[in-house]
Amino acid sequence: MELADYCKNENMSATALDFSENMVFHAYYWMGIAFICICLTAAMPLWYFHHQKKLHSEQDTPMSDAQKGEFKKLRVNIHTREVTLGNISRKSRLQVVTLLDYLVKHPQHEISFSELNTVFHENFFDGSSSAKRKISTLKYEANEALKDMGFELLRLPPGKLVMATKKGN
Repeated sequence: MELADYCKNENMSATALDFSENMVFHAYYWMGIAFICICLTAAMPLWYFHHQKKLHSEQDTPMSDAQKGEFKKLRVNIHTREVTLGNISRKSRLQVVTLLDYLVKHPQHEISFSELNTVFHENFFDGSSSAKRKISTLKYEANEALKDMGFELLRLPPGKLVMATKKGN
């Protein structure tokens, strides 16, 4: 309004008036663009964290108390290389027993292929086809050791081994 009053006094030339009107228009235009960018910058992390929370809540299905109790009943002895549940006891090789011991103690009862390098040795899993065969063999032998005990070892698509009860997969 001050600009309009100033222009009515005819103290400004026509080119200065056009320039100042264009400048005001451009100032509002760029302030609007900046406001939109600030809103998007603030909204993107909020959306990302909400999306991650939703993904993790879908993946993390809590175990029932009965399933947790089943895992507590399974005994793995690395020294004697035995897996025991009740009166069923089976011997297996050291790698299988070590893996089962890790899975029983882990809260989610899962391990990624890359974590196998920390459990066994540094170059156990390197992504090669021979490493994948080793994991398949390990899974097969673990399932043989767990036969008739109500547990099984599953291979999940993102590159994980998961120990689950046969009753409640």
